[in-house]
Amino acid sequence: MARDITEGYKEIPLTDRHADEVESGGSRGSPEILEPTNNENKGKPTQAAPLSPRTAHKVKYVALFTLVFQNTTLILMMKMASQTKAGDGRNALTTTAVVMVETFKVTACLLEMQWRRRSSGGAYTEIKDEIFGKPRESMLLLLPSFLYLLQNNLLFVAVANLEAAVYQVTAQLKILTTAGFSVLLLGRQLQPYQLFALLVLTAGCVVVSTDAPAPSAKLEKAATGDWGPATVGLVCALLAQCTSGFAGVFCEKMLKGGGGASMVVRNIQLGVPALVFGLAGIMLKDYESITQYGFFQGYTNFTWAVIVLHSFGGLLVTVIMKYADNIAKTFAIAVSLVLSSFLSVYLFNFTITSLFFLGGSMVIYSTFAFSGYGVFGLGQSTSASPTFQRKAAPENMDMEEIKISEAGQERTE
Repeated sequence: MARDITEGYKEIPLTDRHADEVESGGSRGSPEILEPTNNENKGKPTQAAPLSPRTAHKVKYVALFTLVFQNTTLILMMKMASQTKAGDGRNALTTTAVVMVETFKVTACLLEMQWRRRSSGGAYTEIKDEIFGKPRESMLLLLPSFLYLLQNNLLFVAVANLEAAVYQVTAQLKILTTAGFSVLLLGRQLQPYQLFALLVLTAGCVVVSTDAPAPSAKLEKAATGDWGPATVGLVCALLAQCTSGFAGVFCEKMLKGGGGASMVVRNIQLGVPALVFGLAGIMLKDYESITQYGFFQGYTNFTWAVIVLHSFGGLLVTVIMKYADNIAKTFAIAVSLVLSSFLSVYLFNFTITSLFFLGGSMVIYSTFAFSGYGVFGLGQSTSASPTFQRKAAPENMDMEEIKISEAGQERTE
């Protein structure tokens, strides 16, 4: 009788270790990891068995529901945090909040790594091999690490100065910036329907921005200068999407053909330098305020909710990339945009005007059309550039290139 290949193995929770085994369509799940249970096999490479289609289907929809919840509540909580003062009458410092986000994310990655490698040296072994053992890759990630830190700071300022629904719409400009930098830095070509979608996306954001009112909460003039809250918010939102797009494409260009590190390792490589840069920014910008009022001045329950949701969102993308196709993820983002708009009406007295409805509809349509699922995109050839097509990457695409692209997207969610 043939020996069962899973004999002597036990199941452990799914991790990002096999992020390179991305399946298209979401119906075929990524593999579960099987860990040796006997001592003689400790430290050897793990074997994998595919998830059943039914299990993968359930994981896909649970992940997408969680993505809708995270995207919707994060922006609303950020808005509430910016409008709510703590008992000391102060608001939380943006610089400290961003540092706490990176701290939570790096800690979660280290714990996951320690659990996954508990029988083969723990987190120390993987850090030594994948980070300290590859100094060139770690050095190349210093620039995008700084850019992602800058982006997160800009996002906090943008949400504080814009209505939550308006920010959700303008945030979709990351599609435009990522596409533009991919053409400039990687020499990729966009299909005609994608160019049309980008044009609609830009027009939609312009329509929304022209109708963008200042948030209902009064802001100190020192925070906005003579520009006004709406202008400051829109400028910060645009700069955030530019830094996001450039950082993701730069990672892909610099690390193409790298050593195949997991998404967890990439998060640590990006997160640890961001912590250093963030602490340096705190010392330069808010040192006096912290020495007088403390690091956690102005923190409320909303602030902590933002930190947890922001940290969790980046890690959630790993699961989305494994189990959900592009159209499902796009649909989830569209749903969260609609939900946040309607909830803003009740939470922040936001008014949905005809211009906002028109611009928001154009943005939602363009996100579908860009992926090949619009009136002008449906049925398009999948021979487009791997980064922008709706199906899984072709066989001739280096799997490291896929993971680098995903790592960039993960930091921007």
